[in-house]
Amino acid sequence: MDGDGQRTALAVSDRWQHWKRNFWLGVINGILFKVGITFSHPSTVLAVFLTKLTGSEFYAGVLTAVAGIGWFLPPMFVAGWVEALPRKLSLYTQMALGRALGWLWMIAVVVYVAPITPTFAAILFLLGYTVYTITGGIASLAFMDIFARTVPFRRRGAFWGLRMFFGSVLGIGVGIVVKQVLKGEWGLAFPFNYALLLVFSFVTYAIAWFTFFLIHEPPSEWTPPPRPWREQWQTMVELWRKRADFRQLIKVRLLMDLGVIAAPFYSTYAVVALGAKPSLLGSFIIAETVGSLLANVIFSILADRRSNLFVLRCSIFLAALPSGWVLLLTLLHRWWGVSVLPLYPMTYFFLALSGTGIAIAFTNYVLELADDAHRPTYLALSNATESGMMLLPIVGGALLHFFSHSILFAIAFSGAIAAMWESRKLRPAFAIPLPKTLVKA
Repeated sequence: MDGDGQRTALAVSDRWQHWKRNFWLGVINGILFKVGITFSHPSTVLAVFLTKLTGSEFYAGVLTAVAGIGWFLPPMFVAGWVEALPRKLSLYTQMALGRALGWLWMIAVVVYVAPITPTFAAILFLLGYTVYTITGGIASLAFMDIFARTVPFRRRGAFWGLRMFFGSVLGIGVGIVVKQVLKGEWGLAFPFNYALLLVFSFVTYAIAWFTFFLIHEPPSEWTPPPRPWREQWQTMVELWRKRADFRQLIKVRLLMDLGVIAAPFYSTYAVVALGAKPSLLGSFIIAETVGSLLANVIFSILADRRSNLFVLRCSIFLAALPSGWVLLLTLLHRWWGVSVLPLYPMTYFFLALSGTGIAIAFTNYVLELADDAHRPTYLALSNATESGMMLLPIVGGALLHFFSHSILFAIAFSGAIAAMWESRKLRPAFAIPLPKTLVKA
């Protein structure tokens, strides 16, 4: 078949004839989720909320751990079942309901329980957040499988880039709103100002879920039969044993995940140790948004025109900047008495540069490594291997009772440097043939 014939066949095939509609619905979904997350970001808004509510940074660490474990671990136990579903959109819809209920529970806790019993409210809040993240983690398998079957390979960088770029543009306005709400300019005192931000998040999340419900999901080219957990586990073990390239990618990601130990404490450090007002969180959000905008413009283009691996390596290099910057500011503040708060929002600018690149490149690189039949298994295994690292914020919160914040920032910096070194061993995914044992699995 000649080139024109191939293009015509692609355009009218069941798999790709709706790709433009699906592409833009997915982009709108991502924009709205970015806005919702910005209103109540776990490592800034929610971390400071729990610290202020309880008087302890420990709960902020637990929140970050819950966010990571809830998102990364459950998919491992359901990946085999998800693979056997001929269509995944119904699963996404069911999990969206669970996420909505978890978030509404959190709002109710802040409004009705937090003013009376703060510590109990923090526990109940974390319970609701656990429901939200677990259902979100399971939904991510459905989302990524639908994404891989509806967005052409050479449009995937643009897909993630557009989602985050325009979400970040709106995030600048969100940062201003967050700053005003937390300063009391909207007439709400603690904790009701935080409840309002949670409501704003919920509204944007709800619209985002509805947008994705409108996706036209093509049927899978081949659906494996349902597998019991033992067989699913054996497939994961075989995948891990045979795919040295996949193991190296996970090794790099785990080293970089050492930075999670400091993630919730950049904001609480500014408030607790440097004397920042909670309203400064708005400046953090704006700085993070600007960094995300810049990174999206650069990395989404590079992902499609160079490679996801190239963007991944760049992002790993940038991952050393946030912790390194805060360590530098700490030295300036302690040794020379410099007022560093005006410079502190740059921390979130650097976090956005790295985080955006990882968001664009890492999952796409995993999808490049994965074969169609075992795609959910690859995603679940990559998530599951990270789940243990999500306990690090709890460890970090405990360490703060004995050591300074600088110890946590130094650990994060060391992890990024080690990940940078190991990333030299990663190779382009398409240059590596799939092991025959996995092809037959």
